[in-house]
Amino acid sequence: MKRREFILLSGLGISAIVIPTYYYKFYTPEYDPLLTEPELLSNILDGTTIRNIGEIYRKQFSDENSERKLAKLLSDYASTESTTTIEMLRQQFAVDYDKGNTVMVDGWILSRTEARQCALFSLTQTD
Repeated sequence: MKRREFILLSGLGISAIVIPTYYYKFYTPEYDPLLTEPELLSNILDGTTIRNIGEIYRKQFSDENSERKLAKLLSDYASTESTTTIEMLRQQFAVDYDKGNTVMVDGWILSRTEARQCALFSLTQTD
């Protein structure tokens, strides 16, 4: 193999690894912006408290500490033609509480879905 062919093949091989890795690491998928708004909690808590709950949740569950991961988990409950995103999330809150899928964060007992919304809120909102 000639040096020129080797360099060309090496460059192509590195590109085949780097481009998908870069895309996966830095690309955030599009999702419904309503997923970042903890609608029920915002009736009783201010944005700073919701952000703090989200930050604590992300520390407790470090495997869910990225916008990509949280958006994917919450998008599983995305709306269909017959229901809105908010209705789907409310249904998921009820399912979480019924099944005991809750977490305690900063003294609050929240459904896992509510806590994930707070975490996504904390990643997307700035002061």
